[in-house]
Amino acid sequence: MKIRTFILIIFLAIYTSAYCQLSRSEEQKLDSLMKENKIPGASLSILKNSKVVYSKGFGISNASNKVNEKTIFQAASLSKFPTGLLFLINTQNQIFDLDNDVNVYLKTNKLDGYKSEPNTIPTISQLLSHTGGMNTHGFLGYKPNRKIIPTIENVIDGKHTFLWESEIKIKNKVNSEFNYSGGGYCYLQKVIKDTKGELFRTVMQKELLQPLNMKNSYFGLNPNKEDDIAYGYKNGKPIKFGYRVYPQEAAAALWTNSFDYSQLLLEVLAGLNDDKSSILTKESIALLKSPAKLSNGKLIRSGLGVGLQLDENKKVKGISHGGANVGYSSFFYLNLTNGSGYVILTNAHYANLKEIKNLITENIAEN
Repeated sequence: MKIRTFILIIFLAIYTSAYCQLSRSEEQKLDSLMKENKIPGASLSILKNSKVVYSKGFGISNASNKVNEKTIFQAASLSKFPTGLLFLINTQNQIFDLDNDVNVYLKTNKLDGYKSEPNTIPTISQLLSHTGGMNTHGFLGYKPNRKIIPTIENVIDGKHTFLWESEIKIKNKVNSEFNYSGGGYCYLQKVIKDTKGELFRTVMQKELLQPLNMKNSYFGLNPNKEDDIAYGYKNGKPIKFGYRVYPQEAAAALWTNSFDYSQLLLEVLAGLNDDKSSILTKESIALLKSPAKLSNGKLIRSGLGVGLQLDENKKVKGISHGGANVGYSSFFYLNLTNGSGYVILTNAHYANLKEIKNLITENIAEN
C-alpha cells in the first residue's frame, strides 16, 4: 500500500508540473484583468510542445453558474479557421480545387463580377484569405425570437435581413487588396451546401468536428438546451435572450470551448509534422499558412482562414485569429515552430484582451 501511495504521489507531482501552467498568482492576475475589463467569464487552454497543458474556466457563464471545462461560448470569427480546414480536407479528397472560382460550385446565388472585370470571379482561396474584393465585414446576428431568421441564401441576397445588411457582392477588383469579409464566407457556406447537398453545419460536424472528437462543439443557430452555455454580456450586463443567432455559420456560428478548439490547433501541428493519423496532409498545412499573393505581387499576412505571424526573417512562424460577436470575444494563437499557443473564449462584447494575451504569452515563453 505504501509503495502504491508513493507511486501515486510521484505521478501527481509529474502531472501537476506538466499540466498546471498558470501559477496561482497568474490566475489571480487573470481574474483581476477580467474584472478590470468587465469580462464575466472565460475559457482558456494553453498548448506547449504540441500538447494541451492547461485548460480551465474562469468567472461566470450566467447569473447563477460558473464557467467550467465544458462551458461553451460563441467563437465568433474563430469559426473561419475550421471553415478553412474543411475546404482543405475536401481539396485533399478532390471535391474542390481552391483555384477554381466559386461560381463553378454554386447552383444558385452565383456571383456577378466587378464592373470593370465582369468575367473575374474570386476563387475559393481568395475568399478564404479575404482577397476576393467582397463587401460586408461582419454581422450583428439576430435575436433568437425574431419572426424570420434569414437563410444563407437570404443573407447573400439581402432579404429578411436588417436594413443595413445589403446584398453580398464584389465591391473591388478581385485580388487587388486585403479586405476582411465575412460576406465572402457566406458564399463559401453556400458552396458547401450546394456541392454536398447538406447544410454546412451537418457537413462540418461529420467531416471535421466528429473526427477530431470535439464533443462539445457544433455550428448552428441555437445552442443545445442541455449544454452549459456562457451567455453574452455587454458593458457588464447580460444581453437580451442571452445570445444572438448567426445564419452566417461559416463566418461566425461555432459554439465551442477552448479545449475542444485546441484540437484544431493540434491537428494542424500533426499535419505539419506529416503524422499519418492526421486528417490533414502536410501539403494542406503548407497551403493554409501560405501568405496570399495579390495581383501586384505583394504578399499579405493572410492564409486560408487564418492570420499569419512572421519571424524576423519574414517567414511564417505562427497562425492566429480573433473574433467578436455580440456579447462574445475570442482569440487564438499557435506557434508552428515549437507547438505552443493558446485559445481564449470570453462572454464579453468587444472585450479588451490585450493584457490577458500578454500575460499568457509571457507564461508560455517562461515555461
